[in-house]
Amino acid sequence: MERLDEDSADLDFLEENLEKTEELTEKMTSILNVFDDRLVRLEASILAIHKSTQTLSKLVDNIDKTRNGVVEIIGYFDLVEREEVTIKRGPNVNDLDSYLNSIGKCNKAMEVLGAMRLKSSEKIIGQLKQILKAAMLQLEELFRLWLTERSNPIEPLSFLTKKLEIPGIPSVSSKNLKTLSSYLATTGLELGYTSEFVKIYIDVRSNYLVKSLTMLAQASISTAEKRSTPVYEKEYEVAEKILPPENVSSSFRDAIQQSLDNFIEIGRILNNRIKKNMQTDIYLAFDIMETLHLNMGAFEEIFKLAGKKDTALSDLIYSLRAVAIRSFPEFLDEIKQSHSTKTSGLPNDGTVHELTITTLQHLKRLTDYPETIESTLLTLGDGNWNASEKDPNFSRDRNGRISGNAVVKHYFSDVLECLAQSLDSKAKTYKKFTLTSIFLLNNYFYILKSIRTQFMSVLDPEVESKFDKMVKKWNDTYQDTWKSCFSNLMDYTWVRGGALKTTLGSNEKQTVKEKFKNFNTEFDELYKVHKGYSMPDPELRNQVIRDIRAVLIPMYNRFLEK
Repeated sequence: MERLDEDSADLDFLEENLEKTEELTEKMTSILNVFDDRLVRLEASILAIHKSTQTLSKLVDNIDKTRNGVVEIIGYFDLVEREEVTIKRGPNVNDLDSYLNSIGKCNKAMEVLGAMRLKSSEKIIGQLKQILKAAMLQLEELFRLWLTERSNPIEPLSFLTKKLEIPGIPSVSSKNLKTLSSYLATTGLELGYTSEFVKIYIDVRSNYLVKSLTMLAQASISTAEKRSTPVYEKEYEVAEKILPPENVSSSFRDAIQQSLDNFIEIGRILNNRIKKNMQTDIYLAFDIMETLHLNMGAFEEIFKLAGKKDTALSDLIYSLRAVAIRSFPEFLDEIKQSHSTKTSGLPNDGTVHELTITTLQHLKRLTDYPETIESTLLTLGDGNWNASEKDPNFSRDRNGRISGNAVVKHYFSDVLECLAQSLDSKAKTYKKFTLTSIFLLNNYFYILKSIRTQFMSVLDPEVESKFDKMVKKWNDTYQDTWKSCFSNLMDYTWVRGGALKTTLGSNEKQTVKEKFKNFNTEFDELYKVHKGYSMPDPELRNQVIRDIRAVLIPMYNRFLEK
């Protein structure tokens, strides 16, 4: 019972607390409803303020932008006065960027004012156009100045003879010129202005090429010597380095037009000179032909880039080739004609004849142009340089084809044979046989030595053997001229009564004295005479002296002992 009363008391307590909790809940709900109502009203107030703030911010931004725009536009109206002095003064070569920056400002001002289409800006735009045109002209003059300073005509021959590289435009200058030409090209288009920097390039570089190559041409004509020059190739490199890519080919083409015309004309002048002086200047033809042959690809490419047909070049090569072909039989004729002038230039001392020297020099010069000589002789036709002695089988291989190398050998062999005949003919005009033998010995030894040192590759071994035999023959012939002197030393043995005499009588002693006297007299006379003769080659002279000593000294010693 007591337990029940306790539980009843707890229940009453709980009910009392529950009622209090419900009262608190109702109060809290009422308060929250009030808060919610207030928050709704606050949100409505703040949203309106926020929208007003955004509008004000945009308004402020627009005002700032407008103010800045007005300031900028006002600045453009004043720009002409500020930049005109700088632009009219012209660019500073050491500070080009400042000048380009000034142009950029004027260009932008013209774009902005043009887009606004304000009546008040029309005058300013007109002034800006004039300033910008003046600026472009100033830049073009600077381009001309820089390019001209780096385009002083040169003397190519002086560089070629010293094996120096043809000078180009320094890299720093090329970079500056490239910057300037690119700026003129792009900015000119933007301004609607057609820059003439390409024409300036063509004028300056064409003048440079013409003057430089004219110097080379004059030197070539005066010295009768023509060498290849890489000026054209250098010029294309220059165009690539200082012009925009789209202008390179056309500018190079126009710049070399006059030079190519001059090149062909100088070739014709040189060819005419060669025709008039065949034997002295024919090497010039070979030199030009070989140069053109070795660089034909480059020349054809140059003519192609220049927009020219290569007929002029082909005609020049054809003319040179015709002259070259004519030179081979004419050279042989020159040697043959010397037969009729037997005493012409005949040396009194029996030394090497000028004809021998010039002939061997000519052959040596021909070996400097192996491919050109071979092709030219093949065109002429084997043996056609000497039709009367032509051997149709000389230069053909087993298949009947003409060999270029054999044709050259045949020609060289014919020249030496013709030279030998001329020398033999000339030698017969000497009144003294001793001088005849010395003359032929000197000349044949000179030929033999030249064959061994210079022409073994262009002559068959039989040719060397032939002249070797000639040298030995005339050496022996010269030795025979000493026989009259040597005969005084012939070995005599006196015999009396079948026994060898050990003592000589007065008559026999006198005979021995006479022999010594005659020997000394004849030796002195031979020495005086032969001392006036010439044997210019030390090798030959020493050999001849050894051969004489080999006979004379043993004979003299034996005779003296007896």
